Amino acid sequence: MSYLEWFETHANKHHRIVQKLGAQKYTKEMIIDYFLFDNMVEKEPDFCLLYATKQKCHPLKELNCYLCACPNFRFNDEGLSVEKNITCKSQCSIHSKKSGVFVYENVSHLDCSACSVPHTKAYINKHFDVEWKKIMQKCLVTSPKAENSQ
Repeated sequence: MSYLEWFETHANKHHRIVQKLGAQKYTKEMIIDYFLFDNMVEKEPDFCLLYATKQKCHPLKELNCYLCACPNFRFNDEGLSVEKNITCKSQCSIHSKKSGVFVYENVSHLDCSACSVPHTKAYINKHFDVEWKKIMQKCLVTSPKAENSQ
């Protein structure tokens, strides 16, 4: 699955949940609390593949899944840049010291598993919007990849 396919699929799942909660008159705070990992595993098991094994993507006691994917994540399925024949398809816009990179089949991908930035209630509260795609609008980078540099 490409980054864009995941992004669109996830946006639709997120939208359905938020619409359901809105119809039940959930407040902003109630919506944010609903997205706590333990609650989501129980009530929205199809939201994330990791929920089937109750595995967290980040080792946080109070992991909140409202911003699954980070507003600082940048991606382009065609590539953001190419260096030494390695195509970079994703990166962190804030260059978090907790982010890493892994390379698979000459493609580098961002590894955010050690970063907790978007998964705290305070961060979500600050950036909250019922439209997940609105928060995440800068993630998809549409500019062409950089020239191949050796």
